[in-house]
Amino acid sequence: MSRATRTLFVELVREEWRLHARLFGGRRFAPFPLLVAVLAAGAVVGAFLGGTDVGTLRLGVHALVLGFGLYTGTAGLVGTELIERVLGDVTLLLSSSRTLPVSRRELLGLFLVKDAGYYAVLFVLPIALGFAPLAALGVFSIAAVPWLWISLSVVFAAGMVATVGAIAVWTRGVPGWAIGVLAGLAAVVLGTLGLLAPVWDTLVVFDDGPLAALGVVVAVVFVGGVALRGYDPTHRRPARTRTDRFRAVERRLPAETKGLVTKTLLDVGRSSGGYAKPFVSVGLLFALVAFLVDLVHSIVGLQPATGVFFGGVLALSAFTTYNWLTQFDSVAEYLLLPVSVADVFRAKRVAFVVLGAPTALLAYLAALAVFPTTPLDALLGAVVLAGCSLYFYGLTVFVAGFSPNEFLFDTARFLAFFVGVAVPLIPLLLVGFVLAPRSLTLGTAAVTALASVALGALGVWLSGRAAGRWAETYRSG
Repeated sequence: MSRATRTLFVELVREEWRLHARLFGGRRFAPFPLLVAVLAAGAVVGAFLGGTDVGTLRLGVHALVLGFGLYTGTAGLVGTELIERVLGDVTLLLSSSRTLPVSRRELLGLFLVKDAGYYAVLFVLPIALGFAPLAALGVFSIAAVPWLWISLSVVFAAGMVATVGAIAVWTRGVPGWAIGVLAGLAAVVLGTLGLLAPVWDTLVVFDDGPLAALGVVVAVVFVGGVALRGYDPTHRRPARTRTDRFRAVERRLPAETKGLVTKTLLDVGRSSGGYAKPFVSVGLLFALVAFLVDLVHSIVGLQPATGVFFGGVLALSAFTTYNWLTQFDSVAEYLLLPVSVADVFRAKRVAFVVLGAPTALLAYLAALAVFPTTPLDALLGAVVLAGCSLYFYGLTVFVAGFSPNEFLFDTARFLAFFVGVAVPLIPLLLVGFVLAPRSLTLGTAAVTALASVALGALGVWLSGRAAGRWAETYRSG
């Protein structure tokens, strides 16, 4: 590696830290890895004491890290525009190929290597350390923690490479929907042939030793190199002509603040990915949860009440849906218009219901179709989904304002959000796991439904309070 390449790599790491510190609470960002370790330890120990064996916990954590790797792989290739919009008129090193004597591919390669190392320390290591308390219970060796970290890091890197490969194919003219269909067909074929589990076992190198880990690392690096080689840095999305859909959408919305609601919905539809983005987000959440539920059932024979369990978990999609609704503008853009901050927040709430309800409902219906349930459980799950969705939406707005994606790494705000989510969600998940679909009584269902309605009302109240809470903040800059 040349001196110039080493210097560029070091500056990329430094820039990443500065971006996180500036976006996510300054000094409050520094203890975030410690917070992740504490939360991971609590979740691991709690799940183990609840009856989940260590092997299942390891597989579940690997699946979560794989999902995070799939998401992180998009950052270097499609996330620059969003970061520059959030920070204002800045020049990131990722864009410096236009001014420095370095190729776009080389810069992207360094960026992805930097991301793999940076997040392996910032997130993956604290998650691995979350298994350390199990050593005190005599069920996990403290000496196995470093090897678990390596295994998780390999899976994380594999997720990144998979996303980079898909984007590289897209830059060569293959439409996104075709890539999604091919990926789905590949998963179905592997599952039908009984090869899906062996492929997954190959990635999880915890039990396979150093030689297997080295082989997977070499394979990941090779595939990543091929993906970067195939990536077309000159690719640009072709220009498209849009019809005037404003009036057509506006006529179908409630009278109050419908112009603002229409703008929000059209912003989402006209952005990259269009209205498919929230459906993809909730689809990934559903697939991950379905995989974990099926895994737990195959190992310990425990099947949760489908409606209650999936209703509570899929309600978490309220966060991602709200993030899509606020990703394309800021409150500052509205301050020049004859509208109040309260009007803007009210419009986002209407847009959330219009866009979020069908996305979450579709995933919930898929859960009912795949997993066994009863009419009472299905109806109760729908109530839980509606109530928890409104609550998680209101909590997100109250804690994060117009920047839900930015507060995730702000230690203080994230902790407040985590507690706000955990307090109602954990009891609901326990109800879902303790009560099988056919053992759900009418009394338990009535109590759970009333609690869900109360949560929904609390969420509406929180979203209303958020306007006043954030109005002065945004006006003062």
